[in-house]
Amino acid sequence: MDRTASDDELVRRTLRQDREAFDLLLTRYQRLVYGIAYRVAGNPTDADDLVQAVFLRVYSGLKTFMLGTDFKSWLVAVAVNTSLNARKHKARQQELAFKAAASTPTEEAADPAAGLMEQEAQAGFERAISTLPEEQRVVLHLRVREGLSHEEIARILGCPVATVSSRIFLARKKLEGILRDRHDFM
Repeated sequence: MDRTASDDELVRRTLRQDREAFDLLLTRYQRLVYGIAYRVAGNPTDADDLVQAVFLRVYSGLKTFMLGTDFKSWLVAVAVNTSLNARKHKARQQELAFKAAASTPTEEAADPAAGLMEQEAQAGFERAISTLPEEQRVVLHLRVREGLSHEEIARILGCPVATVSSRIFLARKKLEGILRDRHDFM
C-alpha cells in the first residue's frame, strides 16, 4: 500500500472496498481522533471506545464525503460531534442511574482511597484543563494539540471564528488563574 497516497485517493479506494486503504486512513489519523476523544471523555477507556465509534461512523459516512474537500477537517468534525454526542448520552445515563440509586438506598459506599489515587494519577495540567467548560476544552485541544487554525475550528464546530477566538481566550485566562492560584497543579 502506498503510504504517500492522498486522503482522496485512499477514500476512493475504500469506496471500492479496499480494506488496506481504510486501514491506512485509520493509521494516519488515529492519534488525532484519540486526542479529541480523550479530551472530551477524560479517560482512556472511553476515549478508546469513542475512537472506534468515530471510525465506524467515518467508514459508513464515506459515501457522503465530498471528494476534493479537506478530509482531515471532515474527520475532525465527525470526531468532535461523535464525542460530544456520546458525552451527552453518558451524562443522561448517569443522571438516570443517579436518580434510580437515590430512590433505592444501597449499603455500598464509594471508596475514597480509589478516588484519591485516580486524582493523584492525573498530571496537574490535565487536571486544570478538565475544569474548563466542555466547549473551551474542545477548542483549546483542537488549537493547541492538533494545531488547527481558528477558521478550521469554526468550520468544524459550525460557529463563528470570533466565538472560537473567544473560547480559546477564556480557556487560556482560566487556566492561567487556576495554575497561579492552585499550587497543587504544579
